[in-house]
Amino acid sequence: MQPCLELLQGVDLAKIEKHRDAANLLLRLEFEKDIKQILLFLKDLGIEDNQLGTFLTKNYAIFSEDLENLKTRVAYLQSKNFGKADIAQMVRNAPFLLSFSVERLDNRLGFFQKELELSVKKTRDLVVRLPRLLTGSLEPVKENMKVYRLELGFKHNEIQHMITKIPKMLTANKRKLTETFDYVHNVMNIPHHIIVRFPQVFNTRLFKVKERHLFLTYLGRAQYDPAKPNYISLDKLVSMPDEIFCEKIAKASVRDFEKFLKTL
Repeated sequence: MQPCLELLQGVDLAKIEKHRDAANLLLRLEFEKDIKQILLFLKDLGIEDNQLGTFLTKNYAIFSEDLENLKTRVAYLQSKNFGKADIAQMVRNAPFLLSFSVERLDNRLGFFQKELELSVKKTRDLVVRLPRLLTGSLEPVKENMKVYRLELGFKHNEIQHMITKIPKMLTANKRKLTETFDYVHNVMNIPHHIIVRFPQVFNTRLFKVKERHLFLTYLGRAQYDPAKPNYISLDKLVSMPDEIFCEKIAKASVRDFEKFLKTL
C-alpha cells in the first residue's frame, strides 16, 4: 500500500478543497477498494509517478468512476488505432478524457472527421496533438470554422491544411485570429495562399509580428513575395529569436532593433 500512498503526495489539496463536492467524495473513498485500483490503472496506462499529482489535482473525480468503465473507454480508443503512447499523452494533456463515455468520444471523433472532412488518420493525429478537442466545448471550434471561411475568406482545403499543422487554431481566441489576419493580410499585403503555408503566424503574438515588420519596413527589407529577390518568409519572420532575426533577416544589430522599438 505504501508505494500507492506516495503517489498521492503530489496532489495539490488546496486546489481540490476549493471544489465543494471534493471533500465529500474523498471522505467516502476507501483506499484499497477505490483509490488503489485507479492509481494502478493510471500507472499501467502510462501516467508516470511524477505526473499523477498534477493529473489527480485536476481530475480527482476519477476516483468516483467505475474501473470497468475506464477500461472500456481505453479499449474504445485502442479499437480506433490509438497507440498506448498516444492514449497516455492524451490523458496527460486532457485529464478529463476518460471521464467521458464511449458515446461522447465516438461522437466527438465523428464530428471532427465529418466537419473538417479529414481522413481517419488525420483526425486521430489532430486529437492526439490537442486532446482537449474531445473534452472541451465545440462552440469555439464551430465559431472559428465560420471565421476562417466567412470572415477571413479561406477555402475549405486551406483551413484543413492550417488546422492539421496548428491544431490550436480550432480553439484560438476569435479576436486574436481576426486581428492577426487583418495585419498580415491587409497591412503586410500577404495573400491567403502564403499565409496558408505558414499558419504558425496565428500562434505568434501580434506585437512581435508588428515590431519586426515595422523594423524591416524602416530598413527597406519588408519583402514577402517569394517570386522576388530577398524574400522573407512568414516562418522566418516569426520563429527566430531576436539575435538571429537581426543578424540573418534584418542584417542589423540587436541594439539597432532595440533603439528602433523605442521610437514606436
